[in-house]
Amino acid sequence: MTDIFAFGIGIMAFIATDIDDLFVLMLFFSSASYHKWQVVVGQYIGIGALVAVSALGSLLSLLVPQYIIGLLGLVPITIGVIRLSHLRNNNYKSDEIKMPVSKWHNHLSILTVAGVTFSNGGDNIGIYTPLFAKYNSAFEVIFISTIFMIMTAVWCIIAYYLVRHPLIATRTKKTGHIIFPLVLIGLGVYILLTSLI
Repeated sequence: MTDIFAFGIGIMAFIATDIDDLFVLMLFFSSASYHKWQVVVGQYIGIGALVAVSALGSLLSLLVPQYIIGLLGLVPITIGVIRLSHLRNNNYKSDEIKMPVSKWHNHLSILTVAGVTFSNGGDNIGIYTPLFAKYNSAFEVIFISTIFMIMTAVWCIIAYYLVRHPLIATRTKKTGHIIFPLVLIGLGVYILLTSLI
């Protein structure tokens, strides 16, 4: 019975903290700069890091002040500003991007997705930490972490499906490259502001 309860709590905790990630994932999937596998791997790294930090959350909150964690908001701001500067210089057009195939580009794309996911995870840490404090046996931590990993796959599938849907696909192709950097900057500003309050 405890396992069923923990299963339901894990799913609800993930949905409550990752609704905004669904929209960000859609933007990544709609961007020609990222292969879908880079988005998925980056999302898994970001969520995995959030789960790891949350599992060690009681120690982290003692060692690292909240405002320092909030400085991670600079990651999406930086990425958004770079993309806006590319738009302004007419070097960035979503339909004309030539995808570099270098390992460096692949790593950078994955780290970008992971960085945005992690920096947007303040609410994840805030909810996952007490959850892991309550369900703190090794089995329970692994069980809930597995739920989060399964839900990450579900989130990636939903976001990818929505981006491929004809109604949404045409709109994201037209405006996605403009909205994407603005959303990242707004997300970063929100993360910074909430860490100071």
